[in-house]
Amino acid sequence: MTNPEATDELPVAFRRGNSIEGVLPILGYMIGDQVGSRLFDDLTGDRIAIVAMTLAAGWAVVQRQRRGQRIGWWIPGVAAYLLIRGIAGLIWGEDVFLAMGIAVKVALGIAALVSVAIGRPLAKELSPMLLPFPEHVRTHRLFHVTMRNLTLSYAVYQLVTVSFEIWLLGSTESGTGFLIIRTLIGTASGFVGFILAIFYADRKMRPIPGFDGMLPMLERIGELIEADRAGTDPT
Repeated sequence: MTNPEATDELPVAFRRGNSIEGVLPILGYMIGDQVGSRLFDDLTGDRIAIVAMTLAAGWAVVQRQRRGQRIGWWIPGVAAYLLIRGIAGLIWGEDVFLAMGIAVKVALGIAALVSVAIGRPLAKELSPMLLPFPEHVRTHRLFHVTMRNLTLSYAVYQLVTVSFEIWLLGSTESGTGFLIIRTLIGTASGFVGFILAIFYADRKMRPIPGFDGMLPMLERIGELIEADRAGTDPT
């Protein structure tokens, strides 16, 4: 049983099922590739992997709907992207399928730079999905400056890692190997980057009146997660 009040207050990234559903497409690809390659041949395995990844993404969306969670624009957008990517892979092959993932990273890096240029940094727009910043903090100038700097750092990271992924794509013999290595390295670097961003934001925004720091917000998220799982009142 869950607590609806705790679930509603929880940032989207920490709600039940989100983490598992985020990796389902990758798992679908790897399992489909292994099964198809063993039962048929490598080419057929690639095709089955692409279909399995697309179906896994669709299944994740359906599960969120069944739980009554708000879908918003992000999930349908990702589902549409995976569908287009899957169809392109079926028509032109695995290399096109994997290269599209690299192209998306380039697009994300450029989008982050554009968001800073127009005065709406992506980190500022998406921060409510991760952390429950109070309204008076989100409207403060230092918050905008901090989110701008974090967005610029994210853009540089995306564009730099593209060169590594291009090299990796040409060096690995299978799409599964590429995905495993990229996922492991991406997860580790993403975790380190998140920790560094937390420490930077905590230090940068300390002068904001009424801002108690990042740690109290993280503790509050922990309390909400426990209350959501136990079905108790988080207050």
